[in-house]
Amino acid sequence: MEILLWIVIVALFVASIAGIFLPVLPDTILLWAGFLLYHFVLAEPGAGLPASFWWGMAVLSLLLYGADLLTNMYFVKRYGGSKWSSIAAAVGIFLGIFLFPPFGMLILPFLFVVLVELFVSNQPLERAVKAGVGSLVGFLGSAVVKVVLQIVMIIWFFIAAL
Repeated sequence: MEILLWIVIVALFVASIAGIFLPVLPDTILLWAGFLLYHFVLAEPGAGLPASFWWGMAVLSLLLYGADLLTNMYFVKRYGGSKWSSIAAAVGIFLGIFLFPPFGMLILPFLFVVLVELFVSNQPLERAVKAGVGSLVGFLGSAVVKVVLQIVMIIWFFIAAL
């Protein structure tokens, strides 16, 4: 039974990393499911994961949620987008998750940034598209950040659990 539970925990971790690239999978929730499964089912009573682990995971989980928004906003600005474009990129990510999974997180921020640059900031098409490309670069950048954060979380889990 213990081996089966470890297989499930590892499968949850693998699915969480896949969730970075397939937004229909809730990556952070899958990580936490693995942590909680170990702590409440597999670990000996009173010998589960320490409080420092849980606090660290809470902080890293907040960083995971913020990674998409912050990196997208940063790269839109870096590629010449306005403040309003950065906000449009964040709104596009949020709506894209729910309206058009899994590709909405790529398409909506790009479209929103281009439209804001064209119609609100009165920029030429070339500059608007360049700012929109910043949202795509931001998405890829956030994917890298999220993979690194999740690997850190998984390694920390195994150090704390074993």
